[in-house]
Amino acid sequence: MRIDKRRLYHLDWYLIINGLALFAVGILNLISATTSFYSSSYNFIIKQLVAFFIGIIIIFVVTYYDYRVIANHSKWLYLSALFFILLVLVIGMIAGGAKRWISVFGISFQPSEFMKPILVLYLANMLYEKKRENLPLGLKDIAWPILLTFVPFVLIVKQPDLGTGVIIALTCLAILWFVGLKKSTYAVLMAVGALLPFIAWNYLMKPYQKMRILSFINIDADPSGFGYHAKQAMIAVGSGKFFGKGYMAGTQHKLQFIPEHHTDFIYTVFGEEWGFLGSIVLFTLFISFIYRCLKISLNAHDELGSIIAFGIGSIIYLQFTINVLMAIHLAPVVGIPLPFISYGGSSLLSVLASVGILLNISMRRYMF
Repeated sequence: MRIDKRRLYHLDWYLIINGLALFAVGILNLISATTSFYSSSYNFIIKQLVAFFIGIIIIFVVTYYDYRVIANHSKWLYLSALFFILLVLVIGMIAGGAKRWISVFGISFQPSEFMKPILVLYLANMLYEKKRENLPLGLKDIAWPILLTFVPFVLIVKQPDLGTGVIIALTCLAILWFVGLKKSTYAVLMAVGALLPFIAWNYLMKPYQKMRILSFINIDADPSGFGYHAKQAMIAVGSGKFFGKGYMAGTQHKLQFIPEHHTDFIYTVFGEEWGFLGSIVLFTLFISFIYRCLKISLNAHDELGSIIAFGIGSIIYLQFTINVLMAIHLAPVVGIPLPFISYGGSSLLSVLASVGILLNISMRRYMF
């Protein structure tokens, strides 16, 4: 594999430095979060660092090949990801009451995480001609993209993993909006959207998922049960006040009051220790990263790259926003990791692969 010096020259160093800063914050936060465990935190840190270095290799591989070539093969990537998601339902590992992981030679990974960037590639490859010709999408145009999103959505929710399912569904809608919709299509989608909560509540949602919604509406209805996560998260973030308690000085997570505080609720650790001021810095890093995604989308060489970059930016934005809102009780509790920050090899690899795609698009703006 020969490295073209032009690729190094045209790398988006703004995106790279921004991403490294977020990852550095994540590692420091993870060290504090895992010191509350009875076992050593080193295992978590080492696994996260190993995933990071594997992700760097993936970035090199992804940037080597033209993103248009990768997008042309996205159908096979999609089918492969779908196969592994199906495999989870058959031989997947059960942890925390959910079957989301596959173990290969003692290494476990979560296939649904990789569906996020792959779906963006596949949908972009299907729709970029419409975007280039500035043709708004009608109902026939969106039927196939929605079906391709609906299939993994159902399989992922069945694991159950409502959070990842919600992310891929919202990402699909974001891409359709970005490409452009006819007014009649907007009307139909809004009508269907109005019916979906009723259908989901009566036919799709499990009892515990309904209780999470009810506890979101009234957190004090079951403070020691389904409302426990949200209640403790609010206490942790609120106790950080303006300046925070200081690094490694958080008490709520160290005393084990917050479940899953190294994964889905990792922001509570940061909020408690760094307070409102530290949170503003973290939010600025995320906003800066998302802005760069949109900048890459705007300056992309073609409509394909523009849609892909927007789709990846949408994933980062949605996960960041929902995760933080969940921690401060402005959104129902669902399993959504905070990009770059939450512990989890599959989540980190998915994000780094997405960074590789963004670098690919940005770099080839100058290399045709």
